[in-house]
Amino acid sequence: MRGRTVWIIGEHLVDYLAETARQFISECHVARVVLLTKSEAGFTALREALADTLAEGPEVALESIVFGVAIEGAMDDALARWGRPATIVSTPLEALPTQLFETGALLTPEAFRTLVADNLTVHFRVARKASLYDDCQLVLVSPDVPMGDKSPAFALANFIKTTLHSFTATLAVENERLVHDVPVNQINLTRRVRSEEPRDLDEHLEEVKRFARAVLLLGTPLPDAEDSRYRARIYRGMSMTV
Repeated sequence: MRGRTVWIIGEHLVDYLAETARQFISECHVARVVLLTKSEAGFTALREALADTLAEGPEVALESIVFGVAIEGAMDDALARWGRPATIVSTPLEALPTQLFETGALLTPEAFRTLVADNLTVHFRVARKASLYDDCQLVLVSPDVPMGDKSPAFALANFIKTTLHSFTATLAVENERLVHDVPVNQINLTRRVRSEEPRDLDEHLEEVKRFARAVLLLGTPLPDAEDSRYRARIYRGMSMTV
């Protein structure tokens, strides 16, 4: 991936996205990291989290596009300005709501629509365009639950995660029929039970490191089938929990 460009879409998971960009820079020696964020504040937060890496690490271009609601246009713009990405990491755009069915704190239909748009539809919109890029790997990320959170957000996160499983597996198979042959994989930040979630800062930081490592495992370009049919197929439609 030396000298290549990677895209990171999202702004909510600042710790995870910053560490992922840091690993792309230090381990993969990419030439450019493009941050596609929903808001200017989101880009500012990510840039500040990466300040030490940009100051001390190898020379790398950190670019940004704020897309608001027009994510497809932002992807077209990034493609025209910086060329095809080697890897696209698509992440949730907003934190999960903390209410569900409690009396007096119901999740409204409007809030549920926003939940689906920011955690599921965004991946569909990104994948619909990314699946037509040559030499690209697509990594989809399920939502997280904040450390110590006791709200129904955990149930919502599992709903999103299992729904995303079906989309990831189906898209991976469908993409094998296209000439672009874009591998698609999923990373889960939600676990089966609450007891498996991080409980303190050390465990959270460990999870952040594992997340970045998972992105490299699933987002690094695969060998061509001519080189190794087996290795060209094993990292497709996978779901990795970190």
